[in-house]
Amino acid sequence: MKKNMIIAIAAAMLTAGTTVCHAQTTQKQQTEQQQEPVYEQDKVDKQAEFAGGMMKQMEFMMKNLKYPKKAENEGASGTVRVHFIVEKDGSLTDVKVPESVHKALDAEAIRLVKTMPKWTPAQLKGKAVRSKMVLPVQFRLN
Repeated sequence: MKKNMIIAIAAAMLTAGTTVCHAQTTQKQQTEQQQEPVYEQDKVDKQAEFAGGMMKQMEFMMKNLKYPKKAENEGASGTVRVHFIVEKDGSLTDVKVPESVHKALDAEAIRLVKTMPKWTPAQLKGKAVRSKMVLPVQFRLN
């Protein structure tokens, strides 16, 4: 019984140690990545794009976008411009809405972008680079 408990505790400690090491490595990679320049779309050879292209992006947005009830009840509509960075690995970071349209619409647009799969990163001289993106998300009431 004691032997099993010691093995379980040792396994838990090893797992915790691995998690801490992984978290430290991930934080280090993120810090290094954030120190690299972020390019405007007109400064790269190939722009970042949603994996699968524009049609897949539209399909994703139509499938996953939900009109917030609060905004619907208040008759709110408009285009939310979501700003974010496409990292070298295609992940999306620094997702924000600098100019609010409506709190509920802004929050839904941010949620949508944060749920997107990895993008194909921008390219400069044949290498993946970080790049800024602005994605307009339209909300229309019928």
